[in-house]
Amino acid sequence: PQQEAPAAPDHTEDTVVNGELALEEKQLEERLEGILSSVAGAGDVEVTITMASGAEHYYAQNHSRQDRTIEEQDRSGGSRQTTEVTEEDNLVLVGAASGGNQEPVLIKSTRPEIAGVLVLSEGARDPGLREELVQAVVTVLDIPVHKVSVLPKEGR
Repeated sequence: PQQEAPAAPDHTEDTVVNGELALEEKQLEERLEGILSSVAGAGDVEVTITMASGAEHYYAQNHSRQDRTIEEQDRSGGSRQTTEVTEEDNLVLVGAASGGNQEPVLIKSTRPEIAGVLVLSEGARDPGLREELVQAVVTVLDIPVHKVSVLPKEGR
């Protein structure tokens, strides 16, 4: 007997390539530099962000499975049973039915994971300001404090 399981949504991951990861790091650095340089007393600020991994995208998939069992008997009374399983995953696509562009259905995206942040600030010699800068980075990027380092920057 042939049996087909119903299609079930699944997901697949797609990680951001290195060029896009570097671009994302640069954009975050510039955004954070703008925020931190606005803190009173911070002076000139430089930010370096290192990503542990890029964003991940999960797409909807249709999963189908077919099981087929064949039972055979020969003239001498022997029997043999063969089971064939066929599985197939296809991305779920949406878009114009009349030849327009179709795109996969995005279920979820995760933000890139940040490995660490280095902040150089002219005002970081003041311990109180240094703590404010650390807390600002922790809050803006939603990362633990141990991933943030704030150091004094040489004035030029």
